[in-house]
Amino acid sequence: MIDFIRLIIGTAILSYASYTDIKYREASNKLWIVMAVIGLLLFFYNFGEFKKIGISISISFIIAYLLYFFGMGGADVKAMWAISILSPLPPKTSLFPIFRHFNFIFPLTILINSLLLFIPLPILFFFYNLYKKDIEFPYCFFGYKIEAKEAKNKFVWSMEKNNRKSIFPQKDVDFTKLNGKIWVTPKMPFLLFILIGFLISYMIGDILFLILSLIIPQVLPFFSSLLL
Repeated sequence: MIDFIRLIIGTAILSYASYTDIKYREASNKLWIVMAVIGLLLFFYNFGEFKKIGISISISFIIAYLLYFFGMGGADVKAMWAISILSPLPPKTSLFPIFRHFNFIFPLTILINSLLLFIPLPILFFFYNLYKKDIEFPYCFFGYKIEAKEAKNKFVWSMEKNNRKSIFPQKDVDFTKLNGKIWVTPKMPFLLFILIGFLISYMIGDILFLILSLIIPQVLPFFSSLLL
């Protein structure tokens, strides 16, 4: 029942945060405060597991903070901090009972599942550019072309700066000084990916572990034996 409450609360708050992230590329800090406060109140239902909760939250906080220096947005970091307080441990049950959560640091499962959703993006970019006949390697895997005068009104990063192209987003680019079509990459609403990763984690589990267990069949029996 408590896991269901955590799922509903997390889904509701992350859904609204995803909406504002898509529309404005920002989310109110009040959302994360509410999520964290509710998470603190629910700690009492995990009496006896405070040590695990403390370890999970500490590691999750540190990793999310470190990712900020690798380009993760401030709102995304705060979202992961709030999630680590709301859901520090994996649910006792999942949609598919045969597939269990082996990582007690549940927020990392959510984060990894969220990041895995980015894997298909290069393929999607490629086919979109193929359709538009804008094939230029390797940039066609990381963005798309758009008129510079239109780019300034959209949530995109330029992939061009000082007449040089890059597969990485180029910040502090003045689109008004650029002409014609340029390569851009969208400013991804990562909170939407976190929402999907949150739902996948609760209903299915650790997707990376599932993939590894399919590639290396010995992985699943090995970790299963550790739980016995």
